[in-house]
Amino acid sequence: MSLNVQIQSLIQTFRSTLPPALNALIELGAGEISALPIVENALKAGDRAPDFALQNYTGATRSLADYLKAGPLVLTFYRGLWCPYCNLQLAAYNARHADFLALGANLVAISSEGPDGLEVLNASDLPKESRETVISAPAFDVLHDVSAIVAKQFGVAFTLPEPHRKLLERFKVNIEKANGDDTYAFADPATYIIKPDGIIAWAYIPNNYRKRAEVEDILAQLRLLLKK
Repeated sequence: MSLNVQIQSLIQTFRSTLPPALNALIELGAGEISALPIVENALKAGDRAPDFALQNYTGATRSLADYLKAGPLVLTFYRGLWCPYCNLQLAAYNARHADFLALGANLVAISSEGPDGLEVLNASDLPKESRETVISAPAFDVLHDVSAIVAKQFGVAFTLPEPHRKLLERFKVNIEKANGDDTYAFADPATYIIKPDGIIAWAYIPNNYRKRAEVEDILAQLRLLLKK
């Protein structure tokens, strides 16, 4: 089952099991996000990726320049453990991590959420369907992008709409604690392939947090890049 089919199945589960008031908040916030000019503002193929130096969840600093020394980088933006669609994505990518490495590519996720995300998740009242999507630590780096600074440099950042803030409050998800600030800044779940020279070779910018880049599409683009 493809990643986006899994996501659509989970969406239908939430629509059929959550109270109408919560589903209304979900759809209202989703509509506000989709109306944002993220696609227009985002960096795209041919643009130079901004350099970054961020800490992973063990406290080690990782930079774009360091990743690119080993080959192309697949970079995806991740909202946090509270987002079941993000967790499905990370699980799908983690399951195929060896395929990325076989093509000489590193894989990294960048998130506004910091190391306290797991503590926040454990204190929340998220539906069991959300909790079941959470995976243990992936094989690749997840980097903490405080206040979504790097996401802003890529042009994919936005402020979480009020309906979604209310929704997460209902589920006792403390975003300020999870992210380490009070900006409510997140990234569209965009995925990029960055060449060793720092130029973006491919960009998937859904402007819809319920759509994600499929593993097979990313691998196909990496194979094309290797032929050039």
